[in-house]
Amino acid sequence: METRANYILIGAFSAATVLAAFLFLVWLTGFDGDAEIQTYDVIFDGSVAGLSLGGDVRYNGIKVGEVSEIALGTDPRLVRIRINVDERTPVTVDSQARLEFQGITGVAFIEITGGTPNSAPLVAEGDNEYPIIVADRSAVQQLITSAPLVLTAANDLLVRIDRLLGENEGQLSATVRDVETVSGTIASNHDEIDQIIKNLATATQQIAEITEKMNGAVGEIEVAAGAYGALAEDARGLVMEARPALEQLSNSSVPEVDRLLRDTRRMISSVDRLVVELERNPTEFLLGDEPAEYGN
Repeated sequence: METRANYILIGAFSAATVLAAFLFLVWLTGFDGDAEIQTYDVIFDGSVAGLSLGGDVRYNGIKVGEVSEIALGTDPRLVRIRINVDERTPVTVDSQARLEFQGITGVAFIEITGGTPNSAPLVAEGDNEYPIIVADRSAVQQLITSAPLVLTAANDLLVRIDRLLGENEGQLSATVRDVETVSGTIASNHDEIDQIIKNLATATQQIAEITEKMNGAVGEIEVAAGAYGALAEDARGLVMEARPALEQLSNSSVPEVDRLLRDTRRMISSVDRLVVELERNPTEFLLGDEPAEYGN
């Protein structure tokens, strides 16, 4: 009887353990028995590597469902992912979906981002069984898709560099030798180079001083030009003030000057006649008409 009681106790403990584990799994997965499920088809253009059945579906980072089916679309370039989410999830006509990866483990999940508050709920259209969300490419998808192209381009670049180096090996060697020669020349003449640099610095300073002096001379020239301008303006004023007096003097003196000129001309004519007479017959001019008689 005691042994039978022990079996019953062990069985009850085992059943309780299984039930507790089941309840823990239900709590861990977030299962809500009263929640209704809404199904959507998410269409991806390209690879969905890393995504598996039962993968998470998240809305703004919150788990709201899981992946129930993965299949190719009518277009072989497309992949159709069927998801089941809580019907209370506000998936609207402008909601977007993309493939994301969790941490460094590479586990993929579908991330849905909400649209605007006033957007209409997403519903099935036409012959589609479920509403369709056209997924955007995530940064990781774009990287995975473009990685082969990048690697190909990098490989082509390396091949071209190798070919270029091989074809110009002699020229590159000569260039390296020339650089070494120039470096050696600079090292052996560093004292002269230092002196040249010092001379350039001195010349630069002298040019700056000369420029400053020239600026001062230009300022003095501008001051002198201003003074000469003022002096010319004063002279112009004096001429304008003296003009009426000069005009009056000219008008009053012209008749007198004219008479003086006429008298002068008459005097000059008389002197000319006198000189002519003197040259022709100086004796007659000095002693008169009858010459003196000698020896009487």
